Amino acid sequence: MKIEKISRIGVWGYGIVGKAIVRYFNNQGYQIGVMDKRELTQKELLYFHEHNITMYSENEKEQFFIIHDYLFSSPGVNIGENYTTYKHKWLCELDIFYLLFNKPIISVTGSIGKTSTMHLLASLFKLSNKSVSVGGNIGKATFDVLAQQNNTDYALLETSSFQLEYCTQFSPELAVWTNFYPNHLDHHQSEHSYLLAKYNSMKFQTHLQKSLVNLSLRTLIPLPTFNHLRSYFSDTKPTYELLLQLKNNERVYYIENSTVILYDEHKKITPLITLNEQLLNFSFIQNIILLAAVCDLLNLNMLTLYHIPTITQLPEHRLEKIETINSVDFYNDSKSTTTASTLAAVKKLHHRPIHLFLGGLSKGVDRAPFVKQLSQNIKYVYCFGKEANDLHLLCVKNNIPSQKFENLTTAFNGCITQITNGYLVLFSLSGSSYDLYKNYEELGSHFKDLVKNAKSLVTRKV
Repeated sequence: MKIEKISRIGVWGYGIVGKAIVRYFNNQGYQIGVMDKRELTQKELLYFHEHNITMYSENEKEQFFIIHDYLFSSPGVNIGENYTTYKHKWLCELDIFYLLFNKPIISVTGSIGKTSTMHLLASLFKLSNKSVSVGGNIGKATFDVLAQQNNTDYALLETSSFQLEYCTQFSPELAVWTNFYPNHLDHHQSEHSYLLAKYNSMKFQTHLQKSLVNLSLRTLIPLPTFNHLRSYFSDTKPTYELLLQLKNNERVYYIENSTVILYDEHKKITPLITLNEQLLNFSFIQNIILLAAVCDLLNLNMLTLYHIPTITQLPEHRLEKIETINSVDFYNDSKSTTTASTLAAVKKLHHRPIHLFLGGLSKGVDRAPFVKQLSQNIKYVYCFGKEANDLHLLCVKNNIPSQKFENLTTAFNGCITQITNGYLVLFSLSGSSYDLYKNYEELGSHFKDLVKNAKSLVTRKV
């Protein structure tokens, strides 16, 4: 697609993504307008003045839509009915990136664990002597990655449902879909709409491109076209019946007796790598199987997996062990903003009785089934924040000991009075932090500070 230089580019939302889009088109000499609900800083206003960029408030929305020839929106902006009215003008960030980037693109999407997967893949490429530019929903904005394409082998993009929702062309070399659980239903309105947005990461792929999908998604999304190779991965061995259902362009990677196995499109079974104890305990097992699958699909050396734990620093705030105080382990998992990610953390730490913190905003997801699924080793739950009362009542209904608190500090103080020697404290809210905090990083940092400042209190109690 060619955008004529006389075209006027409108950007709705001036966050990380919006700024990258503005920088790119400004450097290309386009006339640009920006609409945002917040007041810009003096530095931002000076940049607008120096580069002749017009600022619009959201009260001038119609004028903004009409005056510009093409429109972009930041991922967090819900364009809703505005898309229908001005469909001929909307451009998707990922579509344009795909058209302009001349190296292979690897896309990673999913409901939980995307960022951890991205870190692991980045380490894999580093060990394989492949240079990657990491961007999308983490790292650099996609339009900032464009500037690096002459010095990189791959673009590794974390793609969110917000970014994928309106894609019509995005077609990565390898599309990875880690998992699917209800999330962001306050934005997508329905679970099906959320699923379709995620599916856009591979919907437009050709026979020259590949997809790698969690096996649990096979019955939820369209089967691949006859000439496209679809791979699946699973942390359990598929049933014989399921293997028989696979078409001649489908394959599956799974684990059996600590060995990653490939059941390929020719019905052939091939052991790929036997995982050592370090790999088995390093991350969620699905992540390790996924890495093995990527090695196989991209012809990378499988043995590099053994070195992954030695060079990879997993993301802060994701099942991060902070302290052990008198046999009480404290874990910060503030990045778990969905019920599925909290359940995954509880499952990972099932070997010890758990004191669990819940809170945040549900984002339109009913958390009742989640609370019902909490395992028997949950000994106490501390609910805080805007939805604390609802969470507390769900715990009571399911006979889980619980208290509700107004904020994290009072909840943490309540926890200190309850924990005893040998227990485990898990800070994994199952909801977004925006009721009380700017983001999950700020929330997690507060929890870590509380733990580090409470050593003497814990020591006296236990």
